[in-house]
Amino acid sequence: MVNYMRAEFYKVFHRRYTYIFLLVLLACEGLLVAGWAFTNANGNDVGFDFGAGVLAMMLSVGLYCTVLTGDLVFSDQYKFNTLKNEVSYGLSRLRIYLGKLLVSCITALVLCAVIIATYVGMCWVVLPHDVATVGQTLSNLGFCLLVALPVWLGCQALTMMFFFLLRSNTVASFLIVGVIMAVPQVLKLLGAMVHPVFRYAYNVMLTPVLDAAPNMVGDWRLVGFACAVGAGWFLVSTAIGVVIFRKREIN
Repeated sequence: MVNYMRAEFYKVFHRRYTYIFLLVLLACEGLLVAGWAFTNANGNDVGFDFGAGVLAMMLSVGLYCTVLTGDLVFSDQYKFNTLKNEVSYGLSRLRIYLGKLLVSCITALVLCAVIIATYVGMCWVVLPHDVATVGQTLSNLGFCLLVALPVWLGCQALTMMFFFLLRSNTVASFLIVGVIMAVPQVLKLLGAMVHPVFRYAYNVMLTPVLDAAPNMVGDWRLVGFACAVGAGWFLVSTAIGVVIFRKREIN
């Protein structure tokens, strides 16, 4: 497994796509912070607490990024028959599935750390701040990230499940976005109009717990609930993906 994962990491971090994706996100962050600095120079008052605190209100963006980090690892393997080659070479399907899943999760965490650290660092350098403000802002942001991380990993497992089970990465990507964006809204509507049981289903979807984090800072029950939700999505998605992938024919 270690050698397989090492080979997968080599492919991911020797692709231009990985660094282009990272540079685009960092450039967007730079433009955002530069825009606030420009408005401050013209009479506005955007401080570090607001600039860095914006991350807490954008946690759901991480769910959509799992499509990109999943694609970095899977990379249209049905289209180019590389997955068939791996199976034909004699690698077990369980090793292939779990290896790519773990590599995608670790890659996502590494890129996430770089993106968040760079953004917070730019806000600290460019925007006005004081010691008390920085400490409180980082504490709040840290809490929100603790809520978000298990949910993001659960979504990463969902992403890899769709990529393994569908031959088209494009179709898989649309379905993932639908689960993230559309399904919770449908369940919320059904809970209001049909039966309250749908509200329980809505609460364990991926986005609601992330949306609640900025308003529940310090409530550690939310962290526990987020861990349960993330673990549930991770385990169920992985189990479904492994079972179906082990039985399907790869042409």
